[in-house]
Amino acid sequence: MIVNAPIARLLTAEQSSAVAFIKIEDAVVTIAYQSNPTRMYEFTSESQTFVSQLTQIVEAEDLMGMSLGGVIADARRVNDLVQTEE
Repeated sequence: MIVNAPIARLLTAEQSSAVAFIKIEDAVVTIAYQSNPTRMYEFTSESQTFVSQLTQIVEAEDLMGMSLGGVIADARRVNDLVQTEE
């Protein structure tokens, strides 16, 4: 398994109306939403393909023209992202 350096990004409400912060480290994705930016949610992914795609989106200045909140919501719906227990 290839281990990549973690990436993290703060986002303004103009960049993403849903996501305020995102960090991707291996198969763990940490997200804070604009609605409560001080509360962090942790997710895991068993899909290396999804993690790679998400990393590319987050690294792109314009988020590749995609809705980051939509990408996260879709991934949760199909279980590419699963919230960890608190």
